Amino acid sequence: MHISPAPAPDEAAAIAAAVQVLLEASRHGGADPLPAAYRSEWRRTAIREGVGQPADDRRTR
Repeated sequence: MHISPAPAPDEAAAIAAAVQVLLEASRHGGADPLPAAYRSEWRRTAIREGVGQPADDRRTR
């Protein structure tokens, strides 16, 4: 992989680590890329309540 401009050594290590995590996730079933907080049912319920939709209404638009 070539990145321009060349990153500092610590930045290059962080980029390589992030790429490795993504590659591992894709090898093991393509894990959801969203952070756990964004997949939370609590969050989805709060959003539904915030827009006046019943919290137990799971219809998609």
